[in-house]
Amino acid sequence: MAFFSVRKPRRFEYKPRIYDKKKEELEALKSKYGEIEGESYKRRIDFRQAMNEKKNEKLGKPIPATKIILIMSLLMLALYLLFTYIEK
Repeated sequence: MAFFSVRKPRRFEYKPRIYDKKKEELEALKSKYGEIEGESYKRRIDFRQAMNEKKNEKLGKPIPATKIILIMSLLMLALYLLFTYIEK
């Protein structure tokens, strides 16, 4: 028997908070359309999400230099032809 009661140290309870945008969007869709059993529902959501991600990637990419040069040369050719036929 001990004369003093020794308290046990408090446990450190750390619960990390992680924000997952994809998971939140999935939960919003599930709450909107209800809980549907099966893989087809999940595949459809994943397909839409993948297509949206690809679209966003395309919008963020710069235009290649070769495409700019090609467009500029076509415009210059069109202007040259326009001015040569207007003078006659």
